[in-house]
Parts: sequence; C-alpha cells; structure tokens
Amino acid sequence: MYKDLMIPMTGSDGDTDALIVAVGLATRHGSHLSVLEMIDLPMPLAHPWGMMPDTVTAEVHDTLRERGRKNLAALKTRLSAEPISTEVRIVEALYAQASSMAARQAYDADLVIVAGAAGDTVESVVPHAYFVSLLLESGRPVLVIPPRCAVDPVPRRIVIAWRPTREASRAVHDALPLMKGAERVDVLTIQTDASEENDISAERLVRHLARHGIESHRIERPTLGQTVATALLQYTRESRADLLIAGGYGHSRLREWALGGVTRELLIASDLPVFFGH
Repeated sequence: MYKDLMIPMTGSDGDTDALIVAVGLATRHGSHLSVLEMIDLPMPLAHPWGMMPDTVTAEVHDTLRERGRKNLAALKTRLSAEPISTEVRIVEALYAQASSMAARQAYDADLVIVAGAAGDTVESVVPHAYFVSLLLESGRPVLVIPPRCAVDPVPRRIVIAWRPTREASRAVHDALPLMKGAERVDVLTIQTDASEENDISAERLVRHLARHGIESHRIERPTLGQTVATALLQYTRESRADLLIAGGYGHSRLREWALGGVTRELLIASDLPVFFGH
C-alpha cells in the first residue's frame, strides 16, 4: 500500500486530471497526500550600473507569490471535502529549477503523481521537465497522467513493458500495490535482438508475481517495423489496458531530453497512465 503520495502542480492543463487521480489513489490506499503549489521565481536581472535593486523582478516575484497564495487557498478548499489526509504547501524555486525542487520534496513519498502532456510541443516543455527531474532525481516511482485521461484509481487491466533491466525491475516492484487489485496483468515483451534473454526473464517474472498472489499472463509481440514504444502502446489499446508499467531510462548528467528513446516516446504518445520506475 502507498501511504505517502505527492503531486506537484506544474501549472499545465493536465494538473486537474492528475489531482483527481492522486485523490482517488489516496482514498483507495488510505494515503496521506502532499500537494505542492510550485512558484517558479525568475532570477534577478543584473543592472547595467552595478548592484542596484531590480524593481521589475521584485514586482514579478510579488505577482507570482500572490498567485501562488490564491492557488493554495483554492487547493485547500478543493481538498477539504475529501475523506483523506492532505497537506498543501508552497514551494518556491529561485536559485534552482522548480522541477528539481519538486524532486527534492519527494524523498519521503511512496509514489509521485504528475501531469503529462500530449505531444512534443511548447506546452509540453514544463510538464516534461517535471517528469525528467522526478524520474532521475527523486529516487521514487513516477505515475504520469496524460491530459483528459479518465482513470480508475483501481486499474483493472495492467500491462508490464518488460525487459530484464534494473529500471524495469524497479518499476514492477514499486507497482506491486497497484497490481494486487487488478483483474488482469500482462507481462509483455517486444521481440528484439535480445528476445531469448527477454523470454527467460519474463517467464521468471510471471512466477515471481504468482508468489506475490498476482496472476499474470506472458505476452510476446513483434515490432512489425514499428518502434518498441509504438508496439507497446498498440497492445495497450488492443487489450484496453488501464495502466502501463515501464522502466524509465535516462542520464541525470544530460538533463531535459536525455531519455532513452522508448521512455521519451511513451511520454509523448501515451494516451493512458504510465507508471515509470528508475
């Protein structure tokens, strides 16, 4: 069971949907939910005449802080009617990226929920930055909720995008509380050059899940000229899955889009929630 959930408000259109999912999961698991109202403060500008007060930046900071206080009050009102334990707090980011500040707040969470964004557009830059920081810096699993995605807090049909890697193993084991309530769990591998190794490992995973009381089904699919991510998402649509579990691959030194191709494509193209482990 997840006893501590966290969700940062990214300021994107998907925040509302992600918050609904977070509340549903907290209700289901009897969790404490921490909601972060993020205030991303721009750095003061250097004045051409030396160390003079930057009044323009100060005014911008005041405006952003006032907006944050209003959002905080609205969130508290929104959550006051929910039968769960909640905490809503402001987190200011001035000398660090807001997304990195959110990741530091997640160290004591069991699971982080964050808004996703459809496509690779200007509007997706901020939610994608939050995802990268949370995945690579927090040490916690991240559940990405695409915009306008109707989600049952108890996913009935779950697909595991399996390959024998540390990241995929981390994702599976962090997602065990979700799988225990599912009606069907599929361990899906996509045929690649390492198919034989994947097959053996997937069969062992099926037996491992059975020891946890989770019945799962071994599924193998060819790519048929598609990318691995496209093949994964095609199967989730055919099987009417509610959740995809996948390893999140990337390198913390490179930041932004320094993610493995499958991770990046799933983030951009998925129309269902994806549970990432790293």
